[in-house]
Amino acid sequence: YHWNSLLFVELNIGNSELGLLRISLEAEAGNWNRKVLQFSPGMQSLRLFVIIPAIYAFALPMSSSPSRSRVMDTLVNGKHSPPPRRTSSLAYDNGSLEKYSKVDLWRQRQNLPPISTAVTTTTALSSSSSSIQKNENEPIFTFGVLTDIQYAPIPDGHSYAGNPRYYRHAKKAAEHAAIHFQEEQVQCVVNLGDIVDGKCAAVEKWGGVVSDSKRAEIAEGGSPVGHDAIDDVLKSLSIYTGRILHTYGNHELYNLSRWDLSNKLSIPFTLEPTNDLVGYYDHLLHKQQNQPSSPMKLRFLVLDSYDICLLDRCPDTSPKRQLAHELMLKNNPNYPKEHNSPQGLEGLSKRFVGFNGGVDKPQLEWLEQSLRMARENDEKVILCSHQPIHPGSTYPTCLIWNYDEILEIVRKYNEVVMASFSGHAHKGGYVRDEVSGVHFRTFEAVLESPDPIRTYAMVDVFENRLNVRGEGDCVSDIYDLDHLNIGVGNG
Repeated sequence: YHWNSLLFVELNIGNSELGLLRISLEAEAGNWNRKVLQFSPGMQSLRLFVIIPAIYAFALPMSSSPSRSRVMDTLVNGKHSPPPRRTSSLAYDNGSLEKYSKVDLWRQRQNLPPISTAVTTTTALSSSSSSIQKNENEPIFTFGVLTDIQYAPIPDGHSYAGNPRYYRHAKKAAEHAAIHFQEEQVQCVVNLGDIVDGKCAAVEKWGGVVSDSKRAEIAEGGSPVGHDAIDDVLKSLSIYTGRILHTYGNHELYNLSRWDLSNKLSIPFTLEPTNDLVGYYDHLLHKQQNQPSSPMKLRFLVLDSYDICLLDRCPDTSPKRQLAHELMLKNNPNYPKEHNSPQGLEGLSKRFVGFNGGVDKPQLEWLEQSLRMARENDEKVILCSHQPIHPGSTYPTCLIWNYDEILEIVRKYNEVVMASFSGHAHKGGYVRDEVSGVHFRTFEAVLESPDPIRTYAMVDVFENRLNVRGEGDCVSDIYDLDHLNIGVGNG
């Protein structure tokens, strides 16, 4: 890798279905460039030239119809530059791009030979032709994933960092995902949180309209706009008739109480002795979809990453709210006036902002007990949480406050835990933990994909790998599960 390096890619696509090519490069830390180009069935081949550090791309031949061959998306660095997209065939270290084996640092620590990287993970195909196809051996389980829908009945806008957001289209995209999940008969769907946007609490401020009758209803104690918005999204998702495993994030708490979330999302909240509601639970898939002879049992452990937080906790009576207050006072000098600002914070300290949270001791104990029981019952586990757990899979500003305590537990049960899936960081991310081999994937947000792009995924579970079939802006990938055969834990 040199500054004057020239990358040449030739992709022969024949006369096949519509596809999507994504090239990701990092030139320097904080300077990440991505180009996504859609090509049509009429193209016989594509040649793409990329020059580092400034990226210029052109393709020949172009489709005869401009509307069918166009640039789909260009990622523009905002106020806070996104991290490099970490796929399992690439590793990034201090701004340099180096190719590792597919399991990179973890496999090196185990003194294992490298795995072929012939299957590139920088390619993501459209819904009609995924880059990672099911092979002739059918998966044992298949489930759907989507995150950060953040629907609001307001015009399109931007995040505080300047990233475009498509609030109304997000609900349409969720409905499209539900139709696809139903067609594929996935065994469950994981919603990783933020089903509506915080701007639902003040839609008129953001260009939305509240009717006189709705305003009168709210004045008489009726449901606010945020309640109606979440009902609208749930109606769209109801096209899928199977079980949806919901987590919740900060944006739900800007609109609804935990009691309301319990009713609307069927999250089985636990009332702890502190009189605080906490929403962690598990779900077992025990009926294999296509391989009834397989002995695999798959359990989802759904974490509540807003167990300890400032949101929807009583400042006077909640010990969890008091603990969040003390953590913020200690770690963020902007608090309480600018509690969402990471200004002046360095590195991983940036996680101590008001839109994040942490996991308290009772939930940590439940997590370890659940993993111990999974080990005893010969079950495999996928962790689900709104906030990411591993610092290598996300921006520091999106990380769970006490991520290190969760990681310590997960590493003790690495022969049980396949992967950890999360949302919250809208551009997504990935890392394989070099200690345990567990895969940590942050999924891309539905919210930030413009029409007609619909972003979500389906995950195929095999004995030896997970296949993520990404749709829209969701990156497809393959995660091998060889760490399940090499236990390093001491739990």
